Amino acid sequence: MLGVLAFMAALIFCKNLLECLHAFAAVASACAGCAGSCELNYGEKRSAREALMVLLVLCGVGKPCILILGPMLGEFWLGEPPQWTVLFVQSVWNTSDVAHRSAQDEARNHSLHGGWKPAGWYRLNVWEVEGLVLVMPFALLSASSTWTWISLRNYGFFDGDQVWDEELFSSRGMQLYEILYAFEIYALLFSLLSIAGDPATLGDVTLTTLSLTLSLLFFFAYSRSNAQALADNVFGCMLLALVAGIVGAFLFAHMRACVVQQSAAVATAVFILCLALAHISTGDDTPAGGVILRRTLFSCTATLYLAVLTVANSNALCAGPAGPA
Repeated sequence: MLGVLAFMAALIFCKNLLECLHAFAAVASACAGCAGSCELNYGEKRSAREALMVLLVLCGVGKPCILILGPMLGEFWLGEPPQWTVLFVQSVWNTSDVAHRSAQDEARNHSLHGGWKPAGWYRLNVWEVEGLVLVMPFALLSASSTWTWISLRNYGFFDGDQVWDEELFSSRGMQLYEILYAFEIYALLFSLLSIAGDPATLGDVTLTTLSLTLSLLFFFAYSRSNAQALADNVFGCMLLALVAGIVGAFLFAHMRACVVQQSAAVATAVFILCLALAHISTGDDTPAGGVILRRTLFSCTATLYLAVLTVANSNALCAGPAGPA
């Protein structure tokens, strides 16, 4: 928590964010002065639009603080500290108890032989991770990526109303933003899949997250290319079906009958679908600001969902046996 607060302090005391806070104060003052009027003129509409933009920026940069305040709000609401942890498991067994048959075995003439055999020993390693620790990498990476495009905007990079294309990413700043956003998506999917599959093996979650992230990176790259529409691309359609199959297989294997796991499963499916469709729908004249705005809205929505889990006593909601759904 101290490291997160130090990271946020470094961002808050930067010049650009202070300018955003000053603009927000000016907009709030202007809105207070015209609160009695039902109709808004052009200047008031522009002020309202700027206020919404500033709120979106504050949500994008302040994700770590939002998640940290969640348990405090939950303790104030519930009267006790909320408990939210995620389990990772790994099974270990004695491989010497499972051996190939030899020539002296009675079943040596059979081409297929199987059955149950008791193992000498069996061990299950369990790691219990705090939910706040699990989702904090996503919050930090999201705050960093948001801060990157805010800095580019304040430096006048988006004054020309650039189109979302390959030429836009000739800038080092946009390349840095795209790299940070890729890591942000990986951290978010890792968190959601870990919650949806709780308890799940770390290897399954890691490999599934990597596969989904690489698939989404293809959609990101395709959205800024000059190729034909993705709907007409056979490979793109096959990749969409593959993404759906990967998500479905993971959830079918790990999800159990618990409201927290089920909500995380729905959030994972909806987030991946919306993010893919948002990039598929881009055209040759799609402004870069619109794509970045949709990305930021998706991340803020995911943060609000994770904040709800930090407020609620999630462990108490899923206190039953960890069996499959």
